[in-house]
Amino acid sequence: MEQRIVERIVKSQDKREFKFHRPFGAYVSECTLSDESHQILLKGGEKIKKNRKLQKQNDYRARLAGNLEEEYSYNDALSKEEMTTVVNEFNMMAWAFTQMSQRAIGRNFSWKREDVICLKPLWVNFMKSGEWNPSHNHAGEISLVTYLKVPREINEENTKSKHSQKSNTPTAGKIEFTYGDTIPFSNTGLICTPVEKAVYIFSAKLKHMVYPFKSKKERWSVSCNFANKHTTKMMLDGEGETIKE
Repeated sequence: MEQRIVERIVKSQDKREFKFHRPFGAYVSECTLSDESHQILLKGGEKIKKNRKLQKQNDYRARLAGNLEEEYSYNDALSKEEMTTVVNEFNMMAWAFTQMSQRAIGRNFSWKREDVICLKPLWVNFMKSGEWNPSHNHAGEISLVTYLKVPREINEENTKSKHSQKSNTPTAGKIEFTYGDTIPFSNTGLICTPVEKAVYIFSAKLKHMVYPFKSKKERWSVSCNFANKHTTKMMLDGEGETIKE
């Protein structure tokens, strides 16, 4: 039997009860990064910023869609203990995302906690004025983005700047997730305003983009992807490869 989410809404004037269904499309979950992981990732980002050797070694731009001057992996920027702390928290968030599927779209896509794999590497984006990320998706099955530094001037562009304050869609520095066809009585996008320690988790194949900002500031964000251990193992086995436990 098809599983659907049904919610009750206000009754009509003639007392009939109306319901609505949400059986289509993707969903995005949001939560908050812990202070501990936030500080670890900030410290690692600062280490990369100060170390030319790490910058050259960890330059990750060729693997990413972003039109940014600085995008780096966290390789050798964190200790083993620090990386474990962050990855454990990120894995928990990815697992929690799968547990929400029944409530969000009426389908049970939940994974076991131990089956979540955080794909290497984590990477940090140092986004500057005029840079952007075009519409793209990610490798793996689940993706995550969180924000380490968000100068207030960036978000204030949307309410105070001449170029955005009167727009009906002010998007300076915002992230947008898109899905589906544009038809009446539907929504094909979710625009979110980044704030420090906000975390968004979503299907890795969900298209998303990041709009540029004009403020002469720099915003730091971190991203990573996840896979299911068993489905990944089956895929690699089919290609004659193996997965390390």
